[in-house]
Amino acid sequence: MNRPIRHLTRIGLSLLGALVLGAGAKAAILGTAPTYIAAQASAVPNSQAITTMIWAPGLNDGYVPQGITYADGQVLVSSYQSDNPKVGGGPSRVYRLDPASGRSTGQFDLPPTVRHAGGMAYAGKGMLIVSDTRRLYRIDMARAFADGNSDRALRGTISLTGALKGSFVDFREGSILTGAYDKHADGSRVFYLPYKLFDRASDATIDEHAATRSFAVTTLAQGAAFDAQGYLWLAFSNSKHGLLQKVDPVSGKVLQQHAMVDGIEDMGFDPQGGLWAVSEAGSPRWTKWKTVFPIVFRMDVSKLQ
Repeated sequence: MNRPIRHLTRIGLSLLGALVLGAGAKAAILGTAPTYIAAQASAVPNSQAITTMIWAPGLNDGYVPQGITYADGQVLVSSYQSDNPKVGGGPSRVYRLDPASGRSTGQFDLPPTVRHAGGMAYAGKGMLIVSDTRRLYRIDMARAFADGNSDRALRGTISLTGALKGSFVDFREGSILTGAYDKHADGSRVFYLPYKLFDRASDATIDEHAATRSFAVTTLAQGAAFDAQGYLWLAFSNSKHGLLQKVDPVSGKVLQQHAMVDGIEDMGFDPQGGLWAVSEAGSPRWTKWKTVFPIVFRMDVSKLQ
């Protein structure tokens, strides 16, 4: 940590006290409220579609939320520790949340080589995929949550080189989808990789030639989620912009597009069709952003405008 949380408290309370919820998102925010900013949230686009809000876990310990997935009735959030705008990585961990109460029901530390934990996906059979910038990790969730760390829970890694990056990740029908956060069009792509690469006896190092499919996407991609019908949803953001797209999973053709909260990161669908997402806006690293919404939230996609 480069600056103490108590310093953030003084900054946040003085600058952000006047922010309020949008008219479509008046429900109580569950979970543990941050103490370094006023515990209120900015108005956000498409708030009428939000059905649940939970303060991102670990905020008061300096953690910045990144990845999210829904697994076995629980919401999982991956985060890295940093309160310095110039430091985009740190010790990383996974939190487990009860979606009904917002209460944290467990956590575990990720390997020290994980410094950003940008995406997560549940692959079934108790296996969790966590993506870092240049490596994918497969983790036995039950073992990791029981131990509080992933030392004995790691079940394979895939190192990424060339055009491959793990800014975000998702899983469907034996394939891993991963992609890069990039400000430029030529670096903005998603790639499909065989899940069986995790079964190699040692770490597999691959580049874009290992992909079974790839297509270009909009710049600033931050998260991905497949819905029950197999369509791919993608999130894009920075400090002043948020966007959600539904795209064809084969061609990448954009089918729907919706304005989103600034700083939206990863996403994941629950069995009822609700789309869970998380924003880093107003997290310990980004207290000076205009938008304050360090929140895990669920959307009814049928209500998006």
